[in-house]
Amino acid sequence: RIRARASRRLGRSRSRRAAMLSASKKTSAGARQFKAGEPMDERDSNRTWECLRNAIHQIHQHNASSLSFEELYRNAYNLVLHKYGELLYNGVQGVVQDHLKEVAQSCIDCPDDRLLEELKRQWDDHKTTMVMIRDILMYMDRNFVSQYKKV
Repeated sequence: RIRARASRRLGRSRSRRAAMLSASKKTSAGARQFKAGEPMDERDSNRTWECLRNAIHQIHQHNASSLSFEELYRNAYNLVLHKYGELLYNGVQGVVQDHLKEVAQSCIDCPDDRLLEELKRQWDDHKTTMVMIRDILMYMDRNFVSQYKKV
């Protein structure tokens, strides 16, 4: 009797686990999870980059609380691992440049008597967001950037 109950319980937990694994083939951000040795095609790399691009925008907009930094790190890792480091590097460079142009415009539009306050606020904000972005892109920084002399 006890064995039968334990067997049923084990069977239910296995079926739940299998359902969870099949449902988790896509991450919450929309990028696909990759197993070791599984190739990534250009469509998957673009989808993964879009996920990361959206996350960087969310970080710049101070909406990072809902982001999974582990998942984002994994996405960046997979791009570099599957030889899409150039896509990631150039994409991040473009997103950060666009954001800095917006920041520069807000400083230009700021009244003279508040310019130093605005610059300080923007600088502090920039340091905070870049730490978050750096944490996501640590693998790219250690491997792709150093290997291809992208500095």
